[in-house]
Amino acid sequence: MGTTWFKESKYAWIGLGSLWIIGFIGALTRFSMAFFQVQISEDLQISRGFISMAWSTNLLITAICAPVGGWLAERYGTKKVLFISAAMSTLGTGVVTLGNHSSVFFIGYGVISGLAGIGATTSYILMFEWFRHHRAKAMALLGSASSVGLAIITPIFVSVGWLTWRNAFLASFALGILVTLPVIWLGVKSLQQKDMEKPHSDLSLETEEHDKPLTVKSSPKKFLHLPLFVVVAMALFTCGINMGSVEMNLVAIHQLANVTPSMIALSMSILGIMEITGAMICGYFLDRYNKLIMMSILYGIRIIGFVFLFMHLGSSPIVFAIAFGITYLSAVPGGILVINEFANGKGQHTGVLLFFHQGGGIVGALIGGLSFDYFRNYQNLIVVDIIICILVALGYFVLYTTHRRNLRIYNKKVTVSGL
Repeated sequence: MGTTWFKESKYAWIGLGSLWIIGFIGALTRFSMAFFQVQISEDLQISRGFISMAWSTNLLITAICAPVGGWLAERYGTKKVLFISAAMSTLGTGVVTLGNHSSVFFIGYGVISGLAGIGATTSYILMFEWFRHHRAKAMALLGSASSVGLAIITPIFVSVGWLTWRNAFLASFALGILVTLPVIWLGVKSLQQKDMEKPHSDLSLETEEHDKPLTVKSSPKKFLHLPLFVVVAMALFTCGINMGSVEMNLVAIHQLANVTPSMIALSMSILGIMEITGAMICGYFLDRYNKLIMMSILYGIRIIGFVFLFMHLGSSPIVFAIAFGITYLSAVPGGILVINEFANGKGQHTGVLLFFHQGGGIVGALIGGLSFDYFRNYQNLIVVDIIICILVALGYFVLYTTHRRNLRIYNKKVTVSGL
């Protein structure tokens, strides 16, 4: 038996650390698009609608590539797909950095970086393969990588006035070549080699243990899978809209509300910190309590955050950063965990679910750009976020009550038949 750390293989944690480093570096591109939207528009003489179109094209291509990447990962291995994905992402940032025209920006970020979507499912597949006891927490830790990057990078770029979006893309390009690609080749490879060295019987036993539910649940026949999948797909679509709204437009929303640059920097740092904190908190509860009710609470917290953002109070930037940050990283892995536990979902379903998430991101980015271009504000975008979050919170709650009712009926039948 190999060495274990916290009941998990040490190679699982090594692999998680490798993926975390990759996510941390990826925060640079996310930061550039979120923080420098106005500067990008001015430097390249393009509208915010055009930037939203590039963002949406990136998400659309990513959404199309996600299921394809899941198939490729099963056929050729996750490491190869992850490596190619990182190479495309690095190439895309390089094209943006070297170009000085709107079309080059669109091709680099919208198209080439979008092709990196073939690796969108690999991290989730690896989390399910590597972890048994701490899946939710592992996913939370992985998601925290970009949040740590956001929390660290924001104050640096705000305090150093000469740094621009081009510097951020250039740093992402350089780190992709010098760090990301070597980390994938070495970090993930070491784990896969260790797995290949295990006897077949050990692998079979571990696979069976992976497939065991983490909590007691009713018979699959007693819990309707189609409504479950519909609600989770709608939730991931909603989460995509939320993320598209926030990542693409949050800084612009604050700027339009005359929020001071120092307050924007503070709120963005708090957002990054709360993403990390919330990921760990949600991961802890998702590992121990009913995931349906936890997801309903999660979207309820998001509703509170968007309501404050809509009102543009003096405290709105901070309150929104706290409320949205707590829930930011848990909506997607939480939904995937729900499918995995209650509907026996496997890794191959992840690509389909991520397709809905990416689709929501496309809609969110487009609504934001169009809202500003036509109404000169983002209020309509925020209203959409509030309404759909309410629907998802209700959907998860209805599934929770239905599951409990079916569980009681199932247990009663088992008791009667045993008499």
